[in-house]
Amino acid sequence: MTAVLALTAVAASWPPTASADPARAPWLPRRALWIEVSANLPTLSSRDAIRTLVARARDAGFDTLVPEAKNAWGFVMYDSAFAPHIRTSPVARPFPPAYPPPPEWYPADFDALAVLIEEAHAVGVRVHAAVNVFGEGLVREGVGKAFDRPEWQSVHVMRAPEGTGVRLVPASGAPGTIVYANPAHPEVQLYELAVLWEIVSQYAVDGIVLDRARYADLTADFSDLSRARFEAVLGRPIAGWPEEIVQVSSDGTMQPGPLFTSWVAWRASVIRGFVRAAERVVHQVRPEIPLAMYVGAWYPTVFEVGQNWGRADAPPLFAAWSPAWSDATLLPHLDYVLVGLYYRAVSRGEAVRQGAPPWRSVAGGALLAREVTRGTPVVGGIWLQVYAGDRDRGRGALHAAAELTDGLMVFDLSDVVQGDWWEAVSHP
Repeated sequence: MTAVLALTAVAASWPPTASADPARAPWLPRRALWIEVSANLPTLSSRDAIRTLVARARDAGFDTLVPEAKNAWGFVMYDSAFAPHIRTSPVARPFPPAYPPPPEWYPADFDALAVLIEEAHAVGVRVHAAVNVFGEGLVREGVGKAFDRPEWQSVHVMRAPEGTGVRLVPASGAPGTIVYANPAHPEVQLYELAVLWEIVSQYAVDGIVLDRARYADLTADFSDLSRARFEAVLGRPIAGWPEEIVQVSSDGTMQPGPLFTSWVAWRASVIRGFVRAAERVVHQVRPEIPLAMYVGAWYPTVFEVGQNWGRADAPPLFAAWSPAWSDATLLPHLDYVLVGLYYRAVSRGEAVRQGAPPWRSVAGGALLAREVTRGTPVVGGIWLQVYAGDRDRGRGALHAAAELTDGLMVFDLSDVVQGDWWEAVSHP
């Protein structure tokens, strides 16, 4: 509990959160609960189970549920005219809650998103639907839209097998779990915008949260399409591709090339273009609902995924910063930012004692997020699995996020249930 006590002084020195503001937007979550589809699929398979979930969440003080209408690997939980439904996924879940492939048991005519909205609204709980934007497949299982449309896949730069030079591989052959689509591909963008349009035009959602609206990491995307688009911005061909942008050393680490800073800014502009279009789609159909984005709290490394969720005049916190990067800010198109404060350390002092910068803590990440987004509400997310076996530390993290940001998001429902966190999340 020492971390919680230490936060009192931190909070006292920071401007009041929006939760104390009488002008607080009515749609801004005070307490939100994330619902990851595959981890909670049995609960999302019947009206009775959903009704029980909604009642338990409401009794625990949650005013907003955040179900993944489109999950991390591109399957949806609603009746879509074109996106693959989770009931068609051949992927079984071997760990709790374990279940066989959904085609064997998930009801063929059940619209989980529609039922969840109906049950939530019946008891005064809002639903902000999350859309995992550019995740379109699972690497190991070989399933997802990215395998049906391989030209959509991001292309990653990797060290050549002999240890010198580089090779370019599609996302399905790169390290990692999720197959990312190329954010710069026009067909990919139109597909993801169509998903958003389908949700906001057919379902009474109270908000939209964009997740994975970014590049997978620093190794993506080095496709011919991205090269052509980047060269068009530069106004010249790139002779050394991809070495003029990144170079891979013999130990596999990546080093910036002479065009790295321009590349970082260009990727951020691609994401800005998509988010701007997403905002138009959402607000042309439903101008009254908020559009948010789910991001990681590690802003000093955010250039690696091309996602500038800081304000244009945010301090330059990394070497690849440029005016073009600052121009690619996403904040003009977002109503709030949901920040994942996924750190074991709760206080800034604890992070420093462990040899990490102060922002690598729940409190430090929250304060930095508020600094770089000043003027845009921030909701702090806590991943309960990080504190498995340490209930006091988990309580401290929940308290810090609630006190130092404009709202609290708990990730994920399955962790709350399996870890029996209901009492703790009821009193952060």
